[in-house]
Amino acid sequence: MNQSQFDQLVERICSVQVTDSETPLVDLGVDSLHTIALVMAVEEEFGIEVDPDALADPALASPAGLFRYVQAWAADAAPARV
Repeated sequence: MNQSQFDQLVERICSVQVTDSETPLVDLGVDSLHTIALVMAVEEEFGIEVDPDALADPALASPAGLFRYVQAWAADAAPARV
């Protein structure tokens, strides 16, 4: 999945339009219920558990920040290559 596809996931789950991936979710009009739905969708889509406190970090509170969080988790969870 790339950033554009992730933005589409945010748009579908949160009923907003992402014009800039770095725009904070709250500035896109995402309310707390949509945030919970988004976290649940991300957890299901990627098989991860998102720390709810992580979204309080301004660096993660945008579609791009959340996508970076998912990518970092995936990189850490990837098996070591021999």
